[in-house]
Amino acid sequence: MSERFLNNPNLPENKVTTVFADVDDIALKKAFDDLSIKVVNVIENPFLDTPVSRHADILGNYVGKSTFLADKHQFELCRFVEDNNGKSVIIENIKSPYPNDCLLNFADIGDFIICNKSILTEEVEKYLPKKEIIDVKQGYSKCSVCICKHNTVITDDISIYNALSHYDNINSLLVEKGSVRINKYDYGFIGGCCGLINKELLLFNGDLSTHSDFDKIQKFLYDNNIKYIDIKGKPLTDIGSIIPITEKDGE
Repeated sequence: MSERFLNNPNLPENKVTTVFADVDDIALKKAFDDLSIKVVNVIENPFLDTPVSRHADILGNYVGKSTFLADKHQFELCRFVEDNNGKSVIIENIKSPYPNDCLLNFADIGDFIICNKSILTEEVEKYLPKKEIIDVKQGYSKCSVCICKHNTVITDDISIYNALSHYDNINSLLVEKGSVRINKYDYGFIGGCCGLINKELLLFNGDLSTHSDFDKIQKFLYDNNIKYIDIKGKPLTDIGSIIPITEKDGE
């Protein structure tokens, strides 16, 4: 099977073949197996607070052109990237507390990058795609954004939603916090429980109908021709996003 790195970060054009994610749940592992998607597992960073120490959206980010920025512990990701003729760039000093755990937690949504610009280091900025940055207060920008398609997102962060509302070419939906679980903390983030696994096809780690704004989310997805797969009977759980790495080439 011919495959390639994604042309556009977070936005597959074809069926995803490899993801970067923390998969230690039997139901989620089965979902990936059933979809014939390979998982490059996250390696724990011992310098991060335990609930996020294996979160992909904190420990790696794809910036296009076969280039990944990665925490120094992510040797499995770096090996996969380099074995497939990509480039991995190690970013040092990703550690708790906030905001040092957010150096890679930016969201490329198509034409824009959402992030708290004050957190970006020169090393990270050097590799960002040449896109307009939407500066927000939320440091956990990638966690807080469910990327549905090009310039189309769901967020549970009001500061992000307000920033996006100034752009006519961004389609966004604001939902309530509290329906996504995470160990230790009061709640997780909507972006942390999902990721695109095909063009306009989302996979949710949990049962989407358990979200308090399920009806709004379902309508938003339907109106934007976006389908989804979820795991019935399981609470929505923040695992640090599902980050697509490779996809089928030319299908």
